[in-house]
Amino acid sequence: MKGTSNNIISLWFGADTPIRQFKIERNRPLWSACQRVSQVFVAPSGALTPDQYRKSDRSAFARAVLEELKYRRVPEEATYELV
Repeated sequence: MKGTSNNIISLWFGADTPIRQFKIERNRPLWSACQRVSQVFVAPSGALTPDQYRKSDRSAFARAVLEELKYRRVPEEATYELV
């Protein structure tokens, strides 16, 4: 899975399905970046929870994740174990 805005939005904000869980397992660096960003992200619209995010908030989140990936690169061969 490429690190694109649309992929990040569907991975982070998508419904919890077996396919999504598979994508999370296969894209641990991307998922880890989403988790780190979610801890400090403040929506531009002022929405307090991800359920209330507008499309522009989700796009801003995706851009923040891409920046996180750009500056905090994790080796692709690194493996993670789901706990």
